[in-house]
Amino acid sequence: MGASTIAEQLYQRHLLSLAGRDELLRRIRHGDLRIQEYDELHQTVTEQQSNSPAAILAFCVEAFKAEFNYRTQELDVEVAAATGDSSYVDTQKSSAIFDKYRQALARFKGDTVAFQQWYYRQLPARFKIENAIKAEDSLLQGGWTIYPPIGGLPASHHWINNQRSVFGKTRTRTARDLREIGLIDVAVYQHLQELLRNGQLITEEQVCTKAASEMQYRANYDQNKVKQLQWLDSLRQAGLLSATQHQRLLRDYRPYELKKPFEVLAYCQRGQVLDLRHLSHEPQRLYPHIFAQLPAILPGFRYTDLRVTVTEKDMGSDLRQQNVTLSFQANGRHYENTFWQDFIRKDGTDPAPSLGAQVGENFYRSINRWLADQNSPLRLYRAYKPDAQSVHGDEYLGLIAMTEQQRKLLGNNQDLVSIESHDNRFSSPNIEKLVTWYQHLGLFSHLSPEQITQGRRKALSGAKISFAEVLMSFPHVVHAFDWESADSPHVYVRHTKELAVISRGGFAPEHVQDGFTFDQSLPTTIPFSFDLNNHTYRTQLKADSDWLDPAFVELIQRATQEQHAVGKFYECLGGEGYIFLTSEQHLTLSKAQPELFREAVEASDE
Repeated sequence: MGASTIAEQLYQRHLLSLAGRDELLRRIRHGDLRIQEYDELHQTVTEQQSNSPAAILAFCVEAFKAEFNYRTQELDVEVAAATGDSSYVDTQKSSAIFDKYRQALARFKGDTVAFQQWYYRQLPARFKIENAIKAEDSLLQGGWTIYPPIGGLPASHHWINNQRSVFGKTRTRTARDLREIGLIDVAVYQHLQELLRNGQLITEEQVCTKAASEMQYRANYDQNKVKQLQWLDSLRQAGLLSATQHQRLLRDYRPYELKKPFEVLAYCQRGQVLDLRHLSHEPQRLYPHIFAQLPAILPGFRYTDLRVTVTEKDMGSDLRQQNVTLSFQANGRHYENTFWQDFIRKDGTDPAPSLGAQVGENFYRSINRWLADQNSPLRLYRAYKPDAQSVHGDEYLGLIAMTEQQRKLLGNNQDLVSIESHDNRFSSPNIEKLVTWYQHLGLFSHLSPEQITQGRRKALSGAKISFAEVLMSFPHVVHAFDWESADSPHVYVRHTKELAVISRGGFAPEHVQDGFTFDQSLPTTIPFSFDLNNHTYRTQLKADSDWLDPAFVELIQRATQEQHAVGKFYECLGGEGYIFLTSEQHLTLSKAQPELFREAVEASDE
C-alpha cells in the first residue's frame, strides 16, 4: 500500500482530520516526510527523507502533540477565570475572559449549577472535543498528570479527527487501526497490546511513538546488524573480545536483536557485570565485595588492608551527605580515595531508595592511580545500563579495563562508558616530585607545615589528571570560582578576600566593600571599593542576574600594578580561576605546564 493510500486510510478511519490528511499528503508529495535515527555510541542523530511506515507514524506522533495543544491551550486561563482565580490573569486577553465570567457569576446570583451550564456553552468548540468522545478505554494516570502546555506547537494545527481522543480514551482502537491499515506488522501489534494491558501506553500519542520506533527498528535492522557485526569484529581485533568470546556472542543473538554496548561488556576479557540488586546497601559490606572481583579484571592487582570509612556531613536540612573513604595497600604504597556516596535523612533512611546498591561514582579512582603507578596502559572504566529510574541506572555495575585506543571503539557517549585519563605523568612518584618542585618554586611559602602535609596527602588521593588538580589539593593556592555564582550578599567582598589570601602577601586590601545584596530589586550597578597602601580604589560593577562582573578583577589587577606588587593574578583553569605569581614563576610554569592556564578543571568528587 502506497504512502498516499495510507494517508487516505488514516482519514477514513477517523484518525486524521481532513487538515491532517492534507498536511500528510503535502509532505509526501514534496519529500518533507522525514525520519531520524540515533546512534547511541557516538551520540549522533541522522535525518533522512522517507515515506516509510515509520515516517508516517512519526507524523502521527507530531499530529497528536499538535492536537493536544489545540484542545487544551489556554484552557487553564478559561478555568481560572470561571472559578475566580485571578493568579492566571497576566495578559489583556485573559483579563477580558476573567471579567466576562465574573459578570456572569454575578448575573446568576450564586446559582452555580446554572452558571456551570452556561460556562460550558461559552467554551470554544475545540475545548469540547474530548468531552464528546465516548471512552472506549479508561483514563490512566501512570505516575503523571496532563497539564495544559505553556508552549509547544501552535493551537491552530487541528490534524486529529474529532472522534479520536488525545487523552487515551481510544488508545486500543488506535493500535488496532494502525495494524489494519498496514502501518505496523503483527509482531509490533502484539507487543503494543501487551504494553496496553500492562498500562505502559497511556495515550494515543504514546501508542504511535512506540509503533514508530519499533517499525523503524525493524526496517533498519538488517543494515544495523551488519554495522554491529563489523563493530564487534573491531573489538575482537583490538583484544577486547577473544575469538571464543566473539563466537559465543554471535551465537547468543536472538531474532531481531541488536546488542547494547552494556550487554557486550559481559563477553569482554577484562569486563564484568555485577547485579547490584543482590548486593548489600551498606558500604562496609558492598565495597569489599566489589574489590574482591577486581583481580579477575586486573590480574596484577593484589591489595591488602582494605578499609571502608563512612562519614556524614550535615546539609542544614533534614538531609545529611554520606561520604565514603576507601583505603588499601598495594605494591608497598598506601592508596586512599574519598567520594560522595548518597544522601540520607537524619533518621538514617534513604530519601530516594534505589533498586540496587548505591555505588559512589568515583569509587575506583585510587585503582586508576595504582595503574598509573605501574605505568600501565590500562585504566578501569565504569559502564552504565540505563533503567526506568536513571539514565545511568542503579541495578547493575559494569567494570572493564581498557587501553585508550580500545576505549575509542566504544564511542564518545559518557552515559554508556566513563571517560578516564591515561596520562601516567600523574602517578604517585611523579606527583611527589611535582609537589616538591612547586614547593621549591615558592607556591606554598604562605602555608603552614600542617597545610602542606594535608595538601600532599590530598594530592596523592584518588586519581589526579592535571597539574591544576594537584595544585588545588593545597589550600589558598588557586582561587577557583564560577562566574555565575553571584548568589549571596557581598559576594565581591568574599572573592576579593580570597584572592588576597592566595597572593602570599602581594595583595593586602583593607576596608573591602560592595553593595551586592542579590534580590529582585537589585540596581543596575553595584558599588565596589577597597583600600590598598592608603589608596582607595572604587568602581561601579554591572548587575546582571547571578553573573559576576569581571570588572572587579580588572580593578584588582590595576591596583596591584599601580602599587608595584611583587606579582599579579593570572587567569587559569580555562578562565574559571586565578593564581598569584611573580613574573619569574609565571614564565617557569608557562613553559613547563602551559595547560594550567588553558584547560578547565571539573569539580572534584572529594
